[in-house]
Amino acid sequence: MWIVCGGCGTMLQRVSQSVDADAFRDVRGDRGLRIGIPRALMFYRYYPFLKAFLESYGCNVQPSPPTNLEILGEGTDICVDDVCVAVKVLFGHVSQLAHKVDAILIPRLVSVEKRGYDTFTCPKLIAAPDMIRYSFPHLPPPLEFTVDISNAPWWWGCVRLVRRLDLPLRGIARPYMTAVREQERYEGMLRSGLLPSDALKRMYNGNGVPRPAYISEGDVIVAVVGHPYLLGDPIVNKRLIHWLDASGAKVLGSTMLSQEDLEREEPSLPPLSWSYERELLAASSSFMKRKDVDGMIYLTSFGCGPDSLVTEMVRRELKPAGDQVLMEMVLDEHSAESGVRTRAEAFVDMLRHRKKMRSNTGGVG
Repeated sequence: MWIVCGGCGTMLQRVSQSVDADAFRDVRGDRGLRIGIPRALMFYRYYPFLKAFLESYGCNVQPSPPTNLEILGEGTDICVDDVCVAVKVLFGHVSQLAHKVDAILIPRLVSVEKRGYDTFTCPKLIAAPDMIRYSFPHLPPPLEFTVDISNAPWWWGCVRLVRRLDLPLRGIARPYMTAVREQERYEGMLRSGLLPSDALKRMYNGNGVPRPAYISEGDVIVAVVGHPYLLGDPIVNKRLIHWLDASGAKVLGSTMLSQEDLEREEPSLPPLSWSYERELLAASSSFMKRKDVDGMIYLTSFGCGPDSLVTEMVRRELKPAGDQVLMEMVLDEHSAESGVRTRAEAFVDMLRHRKKMRSNTGGVG
């Protein structure tokens, strides 16, 4: 996922000396800093990297608890109305961590790849630390982890983070490479068929965690394309994966595709400056070329501007190799699980009926 390892030992002294570390000198003590990471947005992409990096410096990393209706409701109450549900969940998780940790880490993802043209992430990901800073004035300023690969390599954000915490820069290569290995292990679990929440459970709770049922074979195969924070949070997606599995479908998630799978699709796709949305477009293209996939669900959150464009591109520009059916599912904080269950069950039943009819007619119709 665009983590660049080269050059970690150079340019360290060029980090701005104006970075204020005084706020953390008095609270560290002998126990190590308690750093909270909200279980929202980029948690489902980069938590293993951030956790391993910070723990290598003796920090105590505390994620917020899994999303529940209370967290979702609290975030909805605090946040402005016209943002997507994923941002409202972030606000709820920050509120959960308030006064329980010494600092709350909020990634600022400006650009996550370097290309021949400008690339960006969602405006809300770019502005996430600012939104938290001004919405929670009673809290200390959030601890930022800034990624702007268009202008600086990935490890530069690690250097700035270390300086912000007043930790030694000498020997930073070892914590960095430890974090890279943990991130690679996590991504390997995703490639094996696990969705983000289940991969994280297996990483930190051991191999005793039972293998999810959705990996098993089903009489129909449904691909679900969406951001990791939508696929990984059952409160936000209203247990969509569970209801597809309960209906007898095998589920494939867009997070299961490798970077090579996505890059293979890019020559046939229009260029997009939104990196994560281009990733979803490539994932949709990959699944729609697979004849073993019976249907695809494009999962998005209401109010997501970039996704609204990509959804139209998937519908208008991509041509399925077989007769896959596309269903768009838009979620917000008012979505009901019963409605998602009904749509999931009806979708699987329809795919099963189509498959049976094609079998009875020799593949025609």
